Amino acid sequence: MGALTHLFYVISTALLYPVAFGLILALLLALRLLGATIREAYLRRRENARRREFEALLERAECKTAEQTIREHANESGAKASSSPLLTLTACVESANDDALVEKRATEYENRIRESIERAERLARIAPALGLMGTLIPLGPALLGLAKGDLDTLAADLVVAFSTTVVGLAGALVASLCAAVRRRWARRDFVLVNFALERLTNASGESEIRV
Repeated sequence: MGALTHLFYVISTALLYPVAFGLILALLLALRLLGATIREAYLRRRENARRREFEALLERAECKTAEQTIREHANESGAKASSSPLLTLTACVESANDDALVEKRATEYENRIRESIERAERLARIAPALGLMGTLIPLGPALLGLAKGDLDTLAADLVVAFSTTVVGLAGALVASLCAAVRRRWARRDFVLVNFALERLTNASGESEIRV
C-alpha cells in the first residue's frame, strides 16, 4: 500500500508543470477569444443599420432591392463571410440558381458558428478542471511540509494552489461569457439566414416561372 501511495504521489506531483503550462495556455486562448469576440462585436455594430434595412426589405418582399443591398454591403464591409450573415447571403445570392450550392454555403456558415461556440464552451470546461488539478496537486507537498513543521514549504505550496484556482476560473469566466454572446448572435443569424434564403429562393423561382 505504501508503494502504491508513493506512486500516486509521484504521478500527481509530476503533473504540476504540465497543468501549469495548460493553465497559462488556456488563459491565453481565453484572452484571444475575448479579443476576437470584441472585434466581431465591433464589425456587427457597423453592419447593424444595413442589416435592419435588409430585413425590412425582405419583410416587404422587395427581394431585388434586398439583393442589391447585401451586394453593396459586401463591397463596403471589412468583415469576413465566416462571421457575417449578410456576406454569407451575398455568396448564396450569387449562386441562387443552384439550390444545392446555396444549401451547402448556408450549412457551412452555420457549422462555422456552431464550432466557434463549441470551442468557447470546451475552454470554459477545461480551464476550471485544470485549475482544480493545480489546486489539489500542491496540497500533497503542503501537507507533508505541515507534518514536518516546514511552514515555508506549506506557504509556497498553498500560494501555488490558490493561484492556479484563480487563473482557471478567470479563463473559464472569459470563455463562458464569449460563448454566451456567440450563442445569442447565432440565434439571430440563423433566423435571418433561414428567412432570407426562403424569401430569395421563392423570388428566384417566381422570376423563372415568369420567364
